[in-house]
Formats: sequence, structure tokens, C-alpha cells
Amino acid sequence: MRILLTGASGFIGRHLGPELAERHELIALVRRPGSSGEWATEEVVHDLLQPLDPSRLPDRVDAVIHLAQSEHYRAFPEHADDVLAINVVATHHLLEYARASRAAAFVYTSTGGVYGTSYERFVESDPVNPLNFYFSSKYSAELMIGNYRRFFRTIVLRPFFVYGPGQADRMLIPRLIHRVQAGEPVTVDGDPGIRINPLFVTDATRVFEPALELRDSGLFNIAGDEIVTMTELVHQIGEATATNPVVEHVPATGEGDLVGDTSRMCDVLGVLPRVTLEDGLRETVRSAGQSVA
Repeated sequence: MRILLTGASGFIGRHLGPELAERHELIALVRRPGSSGEWATEEVVHDLLQPLDPSRLPDRVDAVIHLAQSEHYRAFPEHADDVLAINVVATHHLLEYARASRAAAFVYTSTGGVYGTSYERFVESDPVNPLNFYFSSKYSAELMIGNYRRFFRTIVLRPFFVYGPGQADRMLIPRLIHRVQAGEPVTVDGDPGIRINPLFVTDATRVFEPALELRDSGLFNIAGDEIVTMTELVHQIGEATATNPVVEHVPATGEGDLVGDTSRMCDVLGVLPRVTLEDGLRETVRSAGQSVA
């Protein structure tokens, strides 16, 4: 299968690319030359802040996997233009490219954050409640993608707290690891804090090939099978780092948890997590300081 992979030099892309390249022909779309690694069949340098130039891409692909997303998920309204350009406008351009190149499938990585929070596990049929501009932009892209189902299969993935080696320090688990190792207090909203079910990156990458092989369009939560509170997560990081973490609780600023139901991931995609949270945290700690954008 010939696949265009955007975000090939990002966190998930660096783990996914070498796996797919063993069985598929990969065209890596990256922002900086040489950043996709040696696994790519072809590398296309293109900043998705700029209008997509289809003439620089292959005339024909079998599928598009769209991982690229704006880095400015916290910066609203300062970087709203960047978020809109990459998460929405570039997605539209890639959908049009997929249609013109007669692709059979378009796989898009959204986020579990589109749901908002709840004390129940989120299932894919639940209504969404994006709590910020970034999440709203991701859901806007989802809605737009739905209109292309008559041209090719559209598969939307909603990851929940994917983590692992090489993740940028600004993300939740690397940020917590840094604070625990440095002996800095970790502030938790509420006691014991929000509940989440993180997923190790090598388990997350396993969903893409089954997604490409689906006969129909679909929507899937991508998450782990272990649910932890923020306080439990910090203490597990303390065990992984052989450090006694300092946890400070403050009054909760919101209500509910962010836990994704993984029934469809397991039953339809056939992917069950293999890496325990304990093992995943230890592997992430071992690689701390080697993050990528």
C-alpha cells in the first residue's frame, strides 16, 4: 500500500513510520528536511501553515494518515490562526488531495479531549463537549471529514493520553516525570484528581494498520485499559524514578474524568494493550531527555 503520512517527524509518527515501512511504501510529509528518518520511501518537505501544493505530492496514493497537528494547543487566542490553519484548513486540503489521488482511506488522529469530562467512560456515540479552541478545531475537522465518506473510507481516531519515549516535555506524562525527578511539587486539581487511562505509544501505533484495512468508515477511542487518578499516576512515576513525589492538592476547577471506553478498539480493530502502565512509565523514564517535537 502506498501511504502519505503527515506528521511523520512527530511523536507518534516517529514510532509509526518504521513499523509501516516494513510492509508499505511511505511518503513522509515533514516540516524540516531529513526529519523523517531513513525509513521513508520518499520525503516531502512542506509546512502545513502554507496552502498544500499537490504538485509536490505523488499523483496516486492508496491512503492518507494525517497525524500532523498544531503544537499550540494551549495558546489561545495568541496562536489561534496556527491552530485553525493546521487542524482545519490543512485537513481540508489533504482531504481534497486524497480525493484527487483516488485514495481508498483517510485516517485522522483527533483527540479524546473533544468529549469534555464525565464520571462515566466515554463511548464513541456520546455527545461531544470541546472545552477549548484546540479541541473545537479537532472536532471541526472530524465533522468536515465525515462529508468525504462517499469518496473514500474515513477513520477517525480519538487518542487518550498517548505517552512514551521521545514525547515532547510539554506533554502531560513527560512534564510530570520532570517535576517528580526534580523534586518539584506536583499540583493536582482535587483529591485524588481526574481519572484517565493512558496508552503507551507502541500500543497506539498498532491501531493504524487494522484501521486501514476496515471495509467501512469508523470512529474509535484509542486508550489504555488501566484507569488511574492523577495522584496514583504521580506516585507510579515516583516508583519508576525511585523518587518520593511531592503532591499538593488544590480545590478542583472542574468535574468529571477523561476516560475512553476501548470496546471498539479491542473488538473491531482487534488491538488490546500489551504494555502495562508500570512498564510503560519505566521505559519512558529511561528515555527522558530525548524528546522530539
